Amino acid sequence: MKTILLASAALLIATPALARAPAAAPAAIPLGKLSDAARPTAYRLDLTVDPTQTRFTGHTEIDTQVARPTRTLYLHGNGLNVTRVAATIGTRKITARYTQVDPSGVARLDFDGDLPAGRVTLAFDYDAPFMTGGEGLYRTRVGDRWYAWTQFEPIDARRMFPSFDEPGFKTPFTLSITAPTTQRVFANTPEVAHGTSGGGLTVHTFAPSRPLPTYLVAIAVGAFDVVPGNAPANAVRKTALPYRVIATKGQAPRLQLAASEGPKILALHEDYFGIPYPFEKLDQIASPEMSGAMENAGLVTYGDTLLLLSPDAPPSQRRDFGMVVAHELAHQWFGDLVTPKWWTDLWLNESFAEWAGNRVGELWQPGLGTEVGQLAEALAAMDTDSQSVGRPIRQEITRNDQIASAFDAITYQKGGQVLTMVERYLGPDRFRRGVQYHLNRFRYGNAAADDFFASMAKGSGDPGIVPVFRSFVEQTGVPVLSIRQDGDSWHVSQRRYRPIGVAPLAPQTWNVPVCARQGEVRSCTLLTGATGTLALKGSGLAVPNADGAGYWRYSLDDAGWQTLMAGAPSLPAREAMAAADSLWADFTAGNARFARVVDSARLLAGHRERSATLLLPAAIDGVERFDLSPAADRGLRRFAADVSLPRLRTLGPLRLTAGAYAGEESGQSQLRQSLVSYAAFVARDAALRRQLSDAARASVGGDAQALDPGYRAIALLAGVQEVGVPFMDRLRTALIASTDPLFRQQAVRALGGADTPATVARALALSDDVALQPSERLSIMRTLTNRPVGRDAVFARLRQNFDAIAGTVPAFGRPRLPMLFAGYCSADKAAAVEALFRPKLAVLGGGELELGQSLDAIRQCVALKDAKGAEIESVLGKF
Repeated sequence: MKTILLASAALLIATPALARAPAAAPAAIPLGKLSDAARPTAYRLDLTVDPTQTRFTGHTEIDTQVARPTRTLYLHGNGLNVTRVAATIGTRKITARYTQVDPSGVARLDFDGDLPAGRVTLAFDYDAPFMTGGEGLYRTRVGDRWYAWTQFEPIDARRMFPSFDEPGFKTPFTLSITAPTTQRVFANTPEVAHGTSGGGLTVHTFAPSRPLPTYLVAIAVGAFDVVPGNAPANAVRKTALPYRVIATKGQAPRLQLAASEGPKILALHEDYFGIPYPFEKLDQIASPEMSGAMENAGLVTYGDTLLLLSPDAPPSQRRDFGMVVAHELAHQWFGDLVTPKWWTDLWLNESFAEWAGNRVGELWQPGLGTEVGQLAEALAAMDTDSQSVGRPIRQEITRNDQIASAFDAITYQKGGQVLTMVERYLGPDRFRRGVQYHLNRFRYGNAAADDFFASMAKGSGDPGIVPVFRSFVEQTGVPVLSIRQDGDSWHVSQRRYRPIGVAPLAPQTWNVPVCARQGEVRSCTLLTGATGTLALKGSGLAVPNADGAGYWRYSLDDAGWQTLMAGAPSLPAREAMAAADSLWADFTAGNARFARVVDSARLLAGHRERSATLLLPAAIDGVERFDLSPAADRGLRRFAADVSLPRLRTLGPLRLTAGAYAGEESGQSQLRQSLVSYAAFVARDAALRRQLSDAARASVGGDAQALDPGYRAIALLAGVQEVGVPFMDRLRTALIASTDPLFRQQAVRALGGADTPATVARALALSDDVALQPSERLSIMRTLTNRPVGRDAVFARLRQNFDAIAGTVPAFGRPRLPMLFAGYCSADKAAAVEALFRPKLAVLGGGELELGQSLDAIRQCVALKDAKGAEIESVLGKF
């Protein structure tokens, strides 16, 4: 699953029960893994799904192996109104009472007789509400039509059917869906039969699936557009694959890229893994309530903007398409073919999909910048990993309310970068052999970390790689390497990176693959202790962290930084980014000077790659949180203008009209767009903001040629901030009328970019506007917290009505609510955030980690301001 936090909205639903049996002792309720009392072996689901209604009905049968005689079984169900439960053993039936005993969806069956050991079939009749956001079986109105989709990961299959809802239970599923005859129905497997059911309904029967965990089961019902693609046979897969792309009515023209390019991305994975796509067909379907994507076997779901692209889609949207489609298709092997035994090893899904998805996204279209985007995300993950409060990639999960917290930057981006580091150190061929051995060894089964480590040791032929994996997977934190030159060698020492404001921790070491580049020569060593030596074998500038592949930062003395940064503008993009990140980290740890950071940012302003150009300037912009003096604030704006406007002018006069840069190399297009955004919203260049807002007004006023989609997000935001409420109201009208998912996303985010009391008040009103999709309303509120006035307004609203607002967030995203306020920078704000959220963790269904990380980020900001504020004021005041 590729997820964007707080991506959609839903209502809290009460949890009805068939009967109120006497409550079991709390200790008896399995709030994490179920016991070994029973194990499912197959499911048969028979559902009636009409998206125009508020509820659906179901009949579920679960073939179950019972370990020992019992009168009670625990399984899962959340919000299900179960009207009948019976167990069939041969010709005998035993009825049971169903009770949901925990809000996370743990349910208990109390049988009216002894349930014997052996094979039992459990049968349930029930009905349940559709959810209104991206969880469980949810429905959404698009135009004048209703649609339904599913989103089950991690523990929301239990909202659609009673189940043993854990990844370790993989079984075949056979689905039968009864739906209105006018609507189409999709599931994981091909449809094998259909027939009328009376009352305007049709029964759709699907082939039994391969063994799947519950979270990968999927259906969709609605008046969908379907566009077939072509996935021909190849050297790995000897037969053609049925392939389709699917979206809501009227979106077929925007499915053409997904129809033509999805099979190419799939084939790149098949070539790497050496294993054919492991399921019978591949449908990729869009949903307006998903802002991420989900790897359901055979029926992969995406947010609309990820799958629906117009012919003039900007490079950033094409990059997101390639990256996310590659991520989800990588999951067909890592996650679907081989599934973790339990959520503790979620990283075996997401770290690998992140690594493999970015690898294939770059192969698919190199010019879109997937590789530099991956590194930028990994560097951001290092900031999270450097906090006092954190978690390792592989963290033991014992309770259901801990699961959502594992879907974070540590699992995805840190895990993906660690895999990149190990692959580059081990060598691509040996790494690939280890991966292939693992996938073949556990195909259609389950595996844990120790299984993977053993596979990599045997498949790669290098058992020594296991301690490297373990040291990064099982420890929290980022290594920082202090490097000092001594002739043709480096003396290297390691410790845990600790920024100002993070308390000292126990000493740590890692098994760090240390690689440097000098000229064209790459030199590597494995640093297993606190100190070591790296012999350099080339000539010229010596660059730490060759290709930016390592999951570590480095610290140099001032002379070392001066030498390296003087050559940084000509470095490959990833190495320049790693250097910029390490310099900023060295400053925030109290070592490098702020003047060195500013000088280096000016040097890098000439780099050809946008991420390298703007990484340091974006970090420097963060000091705005320090409540700068007027002189320093003016200096910050002049600095921002110095590093953006001259470079922007070298790219020629800015033209915002549609197609103005058609055919331009995508790297240059993305650089220009990034520079325009930085100059408009950090430097706050008045002329540029006026040009953008004028184009936005013309575009929203009906001039289709006034604004290219590549600049639309920037221009709409400028319109909101420059023109204010009148423009916001016109933008709302255009938003409601539009069927273009990209425009809708850009408009919603622009509305959330309000930055004055009046515009923030209007944006908050729009976050309650039922004419918008639930996910769009939530996106406005989330985006408001990126700016001080909006952050305060959303915080005040939460204080007034916490439970109701939290109830608009799906259970998966609710624990992350405290992270919306990590941008504060005062002790008083930290105390207020803690006072608001600490008593509400039960309402959030978790969030202790996220609250701790938010408080830590606020306190780090305060500590950095106290330690470096005067130095920053002095440097910026001279501009």
